[in-house]
Amino acid sequence: MILKNKRTQERIQLSYTEFQARFAQNIQTALESYIRTENAKPSFKANKTPESDFYFDLQWNFNHFGNSAWCIERL
Repeated sequence: MILKNKRTQERIQLSYTEFQARFAQNIQTALESYIRTENAKPSFKANKTPESDFYFDLQWNFNHFGNSAWCIERL
């Protein structure tokens, strides 16, 4: 996985487990924001699992719901 810093344009390459360890707080923030957004939708079904939906499209959700200086450039 390749991540890019939005401010410095620095790029780093991490494995998925390294990414989860290093960005655990940012992932959690993005997940909470995603869940709040999904719950606000009138078509949201209570039996849905938002965590699996979040991780299904991790790149887009992390980049758009997270509040990190880093974005996922490529998985």
